[in-house]
Amino acid sequence: MKGSRRRFILQGAVALVGAAVPGVRAAALEDLRFRIATDGWGTAGVGEIGPVLKSAAALLWKYFPNARLEPFVVVRGREGPIVHYQRNIMGEIVMKLDTQDYLWCQYTYQFSHEFCHILSGFREDALNRNRWFEETLCEVASLFVLRRLTDAWQAQPPVEAWRNYAPEFRRYAEEVMDSRSRIGEGHLGDFYRKHRKTLENTPRERPLNGAMALPLLALLEGSPDSWEAISWLNSAPSREGDTLADYLNRWRAAVPARHRGFVEEVLKLFGLASTHRGG
Repeated sequence: MKGSRRRFILQGAVALVGAAVPGVRAAALEDLRFRIATDGWGTAGVGEIGPVLKSAAALLWKYFPNARLEPFVVVRGREGPIVHYQRNIMGEIVMKLDTQDYLWCQYTYQFSHEFCHILSGFREDALNRNRWFEETLCEVASLFVLRRLTDAWQAQPPVEAWRNYAPEFRRYAEEVMDSRSRIGEGHLGDFYRKHRKTLENTPRERPLNGAMALPLLALLEGSPDSWEAISWLNSAPSREGDTLADYLNRWRAAVPARHRGFVEEVLKLFGLASTHRGG
């Protein structure tokens, strides 16, 4: 897409991954442990990439005050972005981003998606035919972060010389949203049922993930504290034959009481009923 080709040469980057990001409490940032491998990023260096990824991470991480994540490493991939189930020899989660040079919007889009997988406690579960839902939430995370990063960098960029780049994040999000399929007149549940077989067989079906992401984005932009609920998305293994209603209701049962209303709103978006009553 056009936005993925934007290139801004940014000067003056000195912050590393552990540096503070304005508006987020320092303790939270200290608890977030990740590093960036040095090779493969083209003309961009770790000293420049670090503040970009840290800014993106902070916009989600701030909603996870009690989370404790395993350390992870961000490396250059060549076959699309991915986060691997298997840890490396250092015990780190391995996140691969398929981008380079100064394509900060693309870094942000890919990193936010994969970071959402980590936040959701992603797990290898061969029985989970509803894995597409996590993929869709990760698409939501990318759009959520891109749209908010414009405001964050306009207010206080990691480096003053980068302030003029801020509008590019929102423009990139708009391009992504414009490129996705639309739900149309029907219910989100109708759209899901129409494409259920495709989603179950191919959970990373971006046009379909993107279409369903838009109403979920509106829900989470209206209630951003609810991002924390994804910490319990994979708290239990899936069971063979689980329907979407089974999957979402088990999520609803796992979250703390403060997030049950949010999961019930998700159920309603899909035209499904909660099977848990009274708390």
